[in-house]
Amino acid sequence: MFLENERGSIKPGKYADFLLVNKDVLTCPVKEIHTAKPAATYFEGKKVYSA
Repeated sequence: MFLENERGSIKPGKYADFLLVNKDVLTCPVKEIHTAKPAATYFEGKKVYSA
């Protein structure tokens, strides 16, 4: 879609859509991943939700 100058990484000038969760899902036990809860959601670099 040729959006690499706008999206695809977190850098100044790019859109930043991402979700933060309350635990590290890459290191927690697999059986606990489903218990991760949203801590914050960002849309176009602006916080739109905070727990």
